[in-house]
Amino acid sequence: MMTDFFYGQKYGCFLLVFPDSASARDGVTAKSIIEVYDQYDFVGIWEDIKQELGEEEVFLIIDNAKTHLPFMRWLRAHGITLLEISPYSPDLNPIENIWSLIKDKLSKHYPDLHLMKGSADVVKKKIEEAITHCWELLDPKVFDTLAGSIVDRVKAIIKADGWYTKY
Repeated sequence: MMTDFFYGQKYGCFLLVFPDSASARDGVTAKSIIEVYDQYDFVGIWEDIKQELGEEEVFLIIDNAKTHLPFMRWLRAHGITLLEISPYSPDLNPIENIWSLIKDKLSKHYPDLHLMKGSADVVKKKIEEAITHCWELLDPKVFDTLAGSIVDRVKAIIKADGWYTKY
């Protein structure tokens, strides 16, 4: 699984989260998500963003997927303000648009990435490098456009009574 966060193009991370071997079904758990966020010092990055923005409100958009609930408690315990959305709500989560762009660039620049073999550490590093490269290829304006679209997204969802929108 991948998890991610971004603030414009200056701050952002795509993080690989591997299944938790201690979980009942060998899946991704809040514990495995928290471990990755700790490893990459998410709280420190969050504090840098808040300091840079001063009084401007900063929040993390997160859906209410079951695996996120303990993670959300962890975030709140670290002073992170959350904007909670329904699980599987791509219309409300601009990062889904970024994912689409990243996937397109991965297909174009790394068409054989899915065939890679090697140890988990080597494969993980190559995937991180490929995603980072594709992230850097994105036009910085796309981040501002997506962030600026959130009000229109909410209005469209209300107008569509929760059904599909153009987003």
